[in-house]
Amino acid sequence: MLLAVLLAVLPAPIVEGRVGEPSGAGAAGAQVTLTQDGRTQVIRTGGQGEFRFRAFGGPGSISVVLPQGWAHDGAATVSFEARSGTGFRTEFAARARRVLRGRLVIEGAPFGDVDVQAGGIRAHTDAEGAFVADGLPAGKVAVATEWLSGWAEMPAGPGQVTADVALEAPSLVDLKLRALPQPPAVQGVANWLEGKPLTDGESADIERLVALVNLAPPLRLVMVAPPKTVAAAARAALVLQRYLTGPFLVPRERIAFAVGEVAPAGFLALVLMRPEAE
Repeated sequence: MLLAVLLAVLPAPIVEGRVGEPSGAGAAGAQVTLTQDGRTQVIRTGGQGEFRFRAFGGPGSISVVLPQGWAHDGAATVSFEARSGTGFRTEFAARARRVLRGRLVIEGAPFGDVDVQAGGIRAHTDAEGAFVADGLPAGKVAVATEWLSGWAEMPAGPGQVTADVALEAPSLVDLKLRALPQPPAVQGVANWLEGKPLTDGESADIERLVALVNLAPPLRLVMVAPPKTVAAAARAALVLQRYLTGPFLVPRERIAFAVGEVAPAGFLALVLMRPEAE
């Protein structure tokens, strides 16, 4: 009798929780259903994905139907045991769908037909630099291709962003390398882009640098573009990189690209360098 009286005066159990990304946006407007002994309560989550029920004592279950643009990242239903005067809290992990429809540009010109990575998602651009990356995180997302990088801002919740991604190349100073006393190999950017064969002298200059870099793992071959001509030089550098890693067997990780005052405008310089600390 006393127990029944105590149960009658104790407050009803509170069942509450949140739907959304564990450390990010909440899924506002998700449908949450609480079921106990044939009785059902249905509510919608608030702006931060939160929900709260006044429940009955005894076992029950909570299920979630997500709004458009969200996907479950865990169980959609949980069971619980409610007791008067106590509470129960649970979290439903969900993932917001964020899509970037981007276009790579350098100095205002499209940079196409390259592999790109955005927030861990890999894609390939078309001839005009356009790409689609689906499943990105919220906030500032790094976008990179080869030696060039930029960023895009993604929304806190689900959404699609269409934007040009301006790429930048590192400066020669930023690489923290120093040039060795070897003359650089210099060739016109247009020659690389048009596929013109190397002269004997040009080939000999590259062979000299390659022989040295392949002898010492710490050494690097840096393709240096003049300032304000990065777009064409970067594309020429892709051709030169294939040349270095193909016939000359230079490991890709020993090749870099930067902007600096080495060769005149319209030319791409290949410089032998080593880390400053050595």
